[in-house]
Amino acid sequence: MRAFIAIEIPEELRTRLSAVRAELSHLLTAQQMASALRWSGTQNYHLTLRFLGETGEDQRACVEALLGRVTAHCPPFPLSLEGLGAFPNWRKMRVLWVGMTGDLPPLNTLQGRIESGAQACGFAVEPQGFHPHITLARTSREAPSGLISQAGALLAEQTKVARQLGQWEVSELVLMQSDLRPEGSVYTVLGRYQLGG
Repeated sequence: MRAFIAIEIPEELRTRLSAVRAELSHLLTAQQMASALRWSGTQNYHLTLRFLGETGEDQRACVEALLGRVTAHCPPFPLSLEGLGAFPNWRKMRVLWVGMTGDLPPLNTLQGRIESGAQACGFAVEPQGFHPHITLARTSREAPSGLISQAGALLAEQTKVARQLGQWEVSELVLMQSDLRPEGSVYTVLGRYQLGG
């Protein structure tokens, strides 16, 4: 089973993210660059705190206990969707994302505890570090690097489309299962963990 730990995005904000996606998709299509990106489904918008990957039953039990512990001592906190960006950069874009602002210290503390706990449950160290974001799209595997670079340059000029998309109160974490299918990933909630116990 492939699994990850995440924060879900409220429906209202997913709708705003969809509007950003539609605007950027229309722009790329008008410039004959639509084939550069594969867009994430609206239902899949979430903030990943830790991708676990293949997870055995013992590891799942360990992670469930970990989430019960770390959420018990973390009160709810506000986050906002703000800013457009790309990993690793616009020229060599692999992921197009919307970033986070708001009360980031508790988020970072929570994620750090989850990272330490995941390693104690037998998962490898996450080498990338934590950069809170919502993935809007990934580059197409078939897209040539020149097209990706052009699309990145165009999207880098569109940062105004992702300004002040809205705030919400983070009150729970979810443990998710991810099934890879031809039409894209399908996510199933395995457990919900309320902040503050």
